[in-house]
Amino acid sequence: MVSASPQPLHVDTVAGLGPVLMRVCGDLDMDTAPSLQTMLEPFLAQRVEMDLANVTFIDSSGVNVLLSHLEQCRAAGGVLVVLQPSRPVQQVLQLLGVHRLLMDRPRTEGGQDPGGDFPGPY
Repeated sequence: MVSASPQPLHVDTVAGLGPVLMRVCGDLDMDTAPSLQTMLEPFLAQRVEMDLANVTFIDSSGVNVLLSHLEQCRAAGGVLVVLQPSRPVQQVLQLLGVHRLLMDRPRTEGGQDPGGDFPGPY
């Protein structure tokens, strides 16, 4: 059996007047998670929509970066939302029971995140 070679992480970030859109491609694992965390740091007080459709693999390090940023965002008044997770990402998030924390949910009429509708500590 031939093992698949790791896919390098690539992130395109589009920041403007609306939410920050981050398109993540490749493997999100213990080798690449720290660089994603560094890329997320400037956006703590903003709404970040992270497109994970092209993430081929995610491990606990990748999930930890997402959850840590989510917690820091909430403290700073920001939001982190995962959009279109790839099948491997969706399976891991569901298995860990954190998909509801990270997946998109409706915004209020003013465009603000309703907040408070997710359970406390994870």
